[in-house]
Amino acid sequence: MKKTIYALLASTAMAVSLLTGIQGAAAAEPEPAQAAPVTAVAAADDDMTIMGWPSGCADYQYYQGWLARCTKANGGSWMVFAVCQTEGGGPRFTRNPSVWQTTSNVPSIVSCPPGSFVVDGGIWTSNTP
Repeated sequence: MKKTIYALLASTAMAVSLLTGIQGAAAAEPEPAQAAPVTAVAAADDDMTIMGWPSGCADYQYYQGWLARCTKANGGSWMVFAVCQTEGGGPRFTRNPSVWQTTSNVPSIVSCPPGSFVVDGGIWTSNTP
């Protein structure tokens, strides 16, 4: 008997909410009109057509450091980092340049300081310059 009463109450509540329009989407305010997508105009040497993440990126060990390069900037930027370790088994630490690279095909390079050697490295990318 309890299940029947609860089922009757639940169906009544759903019917009332449908009739009064208090359903989630029905009660929501209308959304503002969508603006057209923005495209960026770039310098001829960068071949950028829209703002986005860099593409064609690669990174690898370069002497006692790390190098990263992206073939298309696409309005984004990248920065290399190197994980270095001090000679004699000291602590590991990360080095990176102070400037993000934003020009296509120009590498970002960082080296480990004297008295240390490169252990690993990589690349950070961003969709902002």
